[in-house]
Amino acid sequence: MKNSLIRKTLLLISGIMITSILFFITISLMYDTFYKETMIKDNSKIASNWTSSIDNRLNTLYEHLYDLSTGIYRNTDVYPGSMEMDFVIRSKTMEMINSKVMTSSDITTIFVIDTESDMYLFSKNGIVMSEEGNFLKMFVRGYAIENNYSINNKKWSIISVLDKEYYYNALRLGKYIIGAMSDFNLYSIRSDADDVNSYISDGEKIYSVNSDDSLISYIDTDKKEGYYVNGYAVVPNIQESANATTYLLTKTEGMSKVWNMASIFLIVDSALCVLFAFVLIYNTNTMIKTPIRKLVSANQELASGDFEYRLNTEEAGSQEFEQLYQSFNEMSGKIKDLTIEQYDSEIRRQQNQLKMLRAQVKPHTFLNAINTINNMTYTGKPEDIRKYIAAFASFTRYMLYKAKDWTTVEDEIKNIDSYAKMQQIRFPESIEIIYDVPAELLPEKIPYLILFSLVQNSFKHAMTLIDKTYITISGEYYEEENFKGFRLIEEDNGPGFSEEALEKITSAEADDPFTKEHLGLTNVRYSLNLIYKRDDLLRISNREEGGAHIELLIPEMENDDEITGM
Repeated sequence: MKNSLIRKTLLLISGIMITSILFFITISLMYDTFYKETMIKDNSKIASNWTSSIDNRLNTLYEHLYDLSTGIYRNTDVYPGSMEMDFVIRSKTMEMINSKVMTSSDITTIFVIDTESDMYLFSKNGIVMSEEGNFLKMFVRGYAIENNYSINNKKWSIISVLDKEYYYNALRLGKYIIGAMSDFNLYSIRSDADDVNSYISDGEKIYSVNSDDSLISYIDTDKKEGYYVNGYAVVPNIQESANATTYLLTKTEGMSKVWNMASIFLIVDSALCVLFAFVLIYNTNTMIKTPIRKLVSANQELASGDFEYRLNTEEAGSQEFEQLYQSFNEMSGKIKDLTIEQYDSEIRRQQNQLKMLRAQVKPHTFLNAINTINNMTYTGKPEDIRKYIAAFASFTRYMLYKAKDWTTVEDEIKNIDSYAKMQQIRFPESIEIIYDVPAELLPEKIPYLILFSLVQNSFKHAMTLIDKTYITISGEYYEEENFKGFRLIEEDNGPGFSEEALEKITSAEADDPFTKEHLGLTNVRYSLNLIYKRDDLLRISNREEGGAHIELLIPEMENDDEITGM
């Protein structure tokens, strides 16, 4: 039994982890003891003062609205159906509005709306630009009609207009609506502390108050007490004046005392890491790079035409590569057989054309996989290499061991899963395959590699490194006019088929069945035609939401004489 690469790697990693754990335990203990409690307590005081300041200022704004409402009540009839304000009262009311704006710098806009006439009095703070003010004027008139409250409502709500947030309150006084808006940015925190960020949440959304928007993700609205996240101390506070919660985020400063006390552990840990790195490099060279070089050399011999070349499995160096060497030797024999078959008589010409599915396994395909493994050795991730080799070995065995040209749905899906794992390791977080095939369908016979070709086509044309590619494989027993059997459906979320590709694949002639763009699909269509003597068993289209939709229909067979031998 050869030594396992994985076992050696785990032993090396264990040594590194032991010293790392000691280091991080020391950091955590010192952090909790000397720093966290003090930071949370100090920031709680700042956050409480800031929140109280906002409440006091908003309560003052409410008093302005209430005072304005009282003046309107004294000078005019506010009941529904009453006369509209005359010019004198309207002018006096406008003077009161302008006076409020001049008196309080917290007022962004203040307004009075008569819901039974066109009377609309509006004033804005001088710092508000004309364009913004005009938009707020139009917005408020419609919004206030639908959103107003009792004259005794002191609670302010939060609204967004033109990508800016405002405190908003509108009081209903008979047929009049008296309201105000106050810009969020007026309430940014004033503190001597460095790197202080402030936010306010109304329970549905978190708003920034002149702070870094990227830090909003650090706020957990479910937590009611101070906590730490990614180097920031987060302190929540209830804001009574707006049914909201304020959040103060302060970046924590470096802890020199903690680092000094842990420096010994860091030095020891670094020295051990260097030692382990040299050992790991040595093992990588002897157990991975050397066997890979032999595989690459063997593949070159095979590509040059030496189909008798075989690898000595005793020189593999590990269990994983021994398995891969065996797969290579099996592939060499199969390639030799495929080469001999190309010189068979004309009688077997059509049967050999069906071998196009299996002919996808060529020396350069194997070389690409070996080169991928070779490149992965430089990433320092032996676990990924082991997984890739295991998936590739399973994939290669399936592609080469078949003595017959038929397989089951279950075996075909297992092979697809091995192929998908290779791609997922090569392109992390880029691919996901979803299987929805009922258990009773798994033992059903299908032509070898027929379903794999559909999936391989999706990998080639749908997969990108920008958006995640989803591939779905489903199946069901199916019956329609002139057909009884089952169908397998393969879908992806890629760009789908172009009109030109759809036309080429569905109209390819028997003498020239393959197109360059979708070689696998035209091969499948042609193979189904030769096997079942039908040209309507492959159906391709595009999904309405985007992506390809392919149906593979497999007719019910009473005996083997119903199909053409492969």
